[in-house]
Amino acid sequence: MDDNVLTVKFNWNGAEKAVGTMFIGTSPEFEMALYTMCFLVGKEDTNVDLVTGTDEFILNIKCYRMRGNLLGTSFPECLEHHEK
Repeated sequence: MDDNVLTVKFNWNGAEKAVGTMFIGTSPEFEMALYTMCFLVGKEDTNVDLVTGTDEFILNIKCYRMRGNLLGTSFPECLEHHEK
């Protein structure tokens, strides 16, 4: 079971989000550190390998800038999932 990364389709205020991905069971500190590191790398797309006790994920961390030097939003996209 994919218990660390969740990919869903949902509606919010009448607008459909075709794919949304989020971490499940991680700490806020982990997510802040991951997104901060990817933002400081300076790329919109950063590929990351995440290995848990039972799964391996290939993720793309999206970082959209706002006004050049501010973080607008950041979120994971699951590119691949392999059970160990």
